[in-house]
Amino acid sequence: MIAPAPTREIVKQLKKAGFTRRDGKGSHGMWTCAHDRYSISLVDGHRPISPGVRRQVDAAISACATDCKER
Repeated sequence: MIAPAPTREIVKQLKKAGFTRRDGKGSHGMWTCAHDRYSISLVDGHRPISPGVRRQVDAAISACATDCKER
């Protein structure tokens, strides 16, 4: 089971995978892969990231790793 994680840990994971931050709305920022195919909305600040959002981040990173590298 996935546990909640600090925002800074998820941001490091996204940066390492090649995602960059784009403008978002309100207290959220959009993180997009280098190929602009996959994106994830992530809360800004020091709030913990829920297990559901962590699963979405992991899914976006793995999808980009498989789909974008084939092209």
